[in-house]
Amino acid sequence: MQRISAEKWYQVRCLDDDVTAITEPFIQEFYRCNIWHVRGRDRDMLVDSGMGVVSLREYVPLVTDRDLIAVASHTHFDHIGCHHEFECRAVHSAEADLLANPTRENTLADPYVTDDIFDGLPPEPYCSKCYAVKRRRRHVSSTMAI
Repeated sequence: MQRISAEKWYQVRCLDDDVTAITEPFIQEFYRCNIWHVRGRDRDMLVDSGMGVVSLREYVPLVTDRDLIAVASHTHFDHIGCHHEFECRAVHSAEADLLANPTRENTLADPYVTDDIFDGLPPEPYCSKCYAVKRRRRHVSSTMAI
């Protein structure tokens, strides 16, 4: 299967002045989440962050323009993959520990993440067997339970 460059990984579509849809078009639709960027008065909100196989902050500049809160609708691998890239994160209180300490098992990456969920593979060094949602490296979690 062909590898897709990081520059082509995300598709960004403005829906109106303040709402942008971001997708990972090379992930098959069943495994692909909708990522939403909503511009706010004081800061922006990101709802879900995709699978995390390519840096959202690095390749979608829109998410770094202003202060932002990254909200997780839930903690499956395809929804929180880039949450570790954001300082301010929020999730339902029942899943706060999972967002802070993701594993292949508790994010459902195991057994679902295989090469078969892609129409084009992420850039190297991506490996489906090695994939795991990254945890935030800070000792003090900035995760807010909502």
